[in-house]
Amino acid sequence: MASRVLWPVLLACVSPVLMYPSGAPGCSNGGPSDFSPSHGTTVNDPSLPYTVNATKSGKDWTVTIRADNSYFKGFLLRAMPMNSSETVTGSYVTIPTDTRNCSATDATHTSADTNHTSLTFVWRQSDAMSGDVYFKATIVHTKSTDYKITTSLPPTIVPDPECGSTKGCQSDCNTGTCSYQVTWKRSGDLVRFEFQQLLGTGNKYQAVGLSNDSLMGNDSVMICKSSAGVASFEQGTNSPSPGSYYAPLRNPNDVRTIETSQADGVIKCVVERPITSNDSNVFPLTESWYLLHAMGPVVPGGYVVKHTATTSTQNKVDFLTANQPPPPSGIGRDPDCGVSKGCQFSCSGDSCSYLLTWQVRDDLVRFEMMEALSGNNYQAMGFSSDNKMGDDSVMACKLNGGSASFELGFNTGKSYSSIPDLTGTGVSVIETSYTSGVVRCVIDRTINSTNNQVFSLTRNWYLLRASGPVSGGSLSTHRSKTSSSSTVDFLSASLVTEAEADLLMVKLHGSFMMIAWVMFSSIGIVTARFFKGGWEGKTLGGIKVWFQIHRTCMVSVFILTIAAFVIIFIDVGEYREVAVSDDRDYLRYHPVLGIVVTALTVINPIMSLFRCGPDDKRRPIFNIAHFLVGTGAHILAAITVLFGMNIDRSNVSMDASYVMYAYMATFVAIELAFELQRICEKSFNSSNDVAIEMKSTSEKSEKSIQFEKRPAIKKETFLYIHMLLMIAFCVAMVVIVITS
Repeated sequence: MASRVLWPVLLACVSPVLMYPSGAPGCSNGGPSDFSPSHGTTVNDPSLPYTVNATKSGKDWTVTIRADNSYFKGFLLRAMPMNSSETVTGSYVTIPTDTRNCSATDATHTSADTNHTSLTFVWRQSDAMSGDVYFKATIVHTKSTDYKITTSLPPTIVPDPECGSTKGCQSDCNTGTCSYQVTWKRSGDLVRFEFQQLLGTGNKYQAVGLSNDSLMGNDSVMICKSSAGVASFEQGTNSPSPGSYYAPLRNPNDVRTIETSQADGVIKCVVERPITSNDSNVFPLTESWYLLHAMGPVVPGGYVVKHTATTSTQNKVDFLTANQPPPPSGIGRDPDCGVSKGCQFSCSGDSCSYLLTWQVRDDLVRFEMMEALSGNNYQAMGFSSDNKMGDDSVMACKLNGGSASFELGFNTGKSYSSIPDLTGTGVSVIETSYTSGVVRCVIDRTINSTNNQVFSLTRNWYLLRASGPVSGGSLSTHRSKTSSSSTVDFLSASLVTEAEADLLMVKLHGSFMMIAWVMFSSIGIVTARFFKGGWEGKTLGGIKVWFQIHRTCMVSVFILTIAAFVIIFIDVGEYREVAVSDDRDYLRYHPVLGIVVTALTVINPIMSLFRCGPDDKRRPIFNIAHFLVGTGAHILAAITVLFGMNIDRSNVSMDASYVMYAYMATFVAIELAFELQRICEKSFNSSNDVAIEMKSTSEKSEKSIQFEKRPAIKKETFLYIHMLLMIAFCVAMVVIVITS
């Protein structure tokens, strides 16, 4: 009889320490709305290293529960409607070992003795359900330890709708989402400040300083920080020196903490401070102050250290009104780069022109692509087995008609094609936005892919980056491209540097064309046109001097032009249009003009092989044709060289263009001067002939025809000056091209 009485009592005493080997007791028919397990005094600890991730492909959701550098024994997983008014309908189609589905929406463990590090489920949404779902889970290390309630939704900070109307605000929400947000609002004699910041990994802090200038030093500081999984608020001050250090105030007067929390990946602090404080280190808000904002790490012991990101308002802020400082423009450095994220970027100071980041999240990698763009343009990143374009998996973030969008694609050889349907690719778009001149795309990509055009990230790849125009909604040929200096491990938090662009072939191409047309052609043309009567009948190798100079120059033009054409064709590999900025479409004609110039360069010497004799009646026809082809090639070559200097890929300083303009003006001036001199000389010689013929032979004394002698400065001297000028222009441009 005693045993019958004691047995239920013993069971009641023992049952609280059991781990429910058949799973969570609330796992049936949707279970209770409260996800807190009945584990006595244990509490929800958001800092535990447990995550839930879900990706959708068609109607199938792949859900992964994961422990980073830890394990868990128990869990409750549930599909939840994104729209609370909708009923979730579907079923689990893949269930891992030691787990079970206890309803259409719930799954749990079946053993209390298994240490799980990662579990992956596939839940199929029914056709009757039109909206999306997310997944919520309670994850338990052991029954006697704390647990974590988390969801598959990414941590977010919602932009405060009162910003600018009833609240003043400082945030980076202009980039599409917020990584931090600080608001302030007056209420009677108090001002309430609210701090929010994405936690990410590690312990972090966010600080606001009130300063009399835009530099750190002698500031009143408020800090919201996370340390050992606990959020806290701290009031402090910076010492007066510019290289100041921060010191907390142990008992700041009148500053009251309303709330501190750390949940769903967001640190939050709410404090109230009086408009006028009795503490001199708590600056009065009756005055306007510069707002300094900083973020950085918290080291063990809860101490804040030097910030990794800082900004300052351009003007002082009135904290008693809803006036807010202008949002930071452009792209700021990501403090997680090299810590929890892999990154490639181009930054000067704290401002970046583009930023690519990647971060492992369970069996996914989240990519973020940002670039300062305008018009219709794109930024693309490719995964390649080498550092050249061809057979690459491509992701592009593009701006078209003021709207941002994402595109997945593949390069087959040199040809790009998009993949319009993301189903089955393992790629899902999280966000696209265009705000304040910055286009942003956030994408999740599975580590392992079964699509042969979406490369698996278990292997290292070269990172190719390109940018160019969008035409008709499609990506056009890039105007610039770079490659990483080595292969990249996209599962690590590495900082990737661009390999220096190999512009050797481009520089050789440009240099050869400049030497050919700025120097040799300019000298050869002027010599043949104006100096056939020079050098007083002297010869060079049995041939008139002018013809030797002309032929040598034009043969050099032929050789250098053909060499430049072959070099650039080898570099590009095929005929390809030049990608240029929207306001410089005329530069697109550079390849066509180059082909025309090369053709004329080949035609002219061929014509010379069929040249008539000097006394042939058809010789004038040849002379005209030879002149037109040669002059036309020279003019077109000058334009082509000028266009080539301004193409983005050439990366040539504008100084080269200025030298080219000076060359053109000088060459035209020299041509006009020689032409005028020839006309005057012809007229002068004609007058002399008439005067001499009118004299008798006896009258033609040596004294009377002194004017027929050559001038003291020989005509050839001006040709030598012309040669020196052309050589100087050529050398200047080649040096600029080589050193750019």
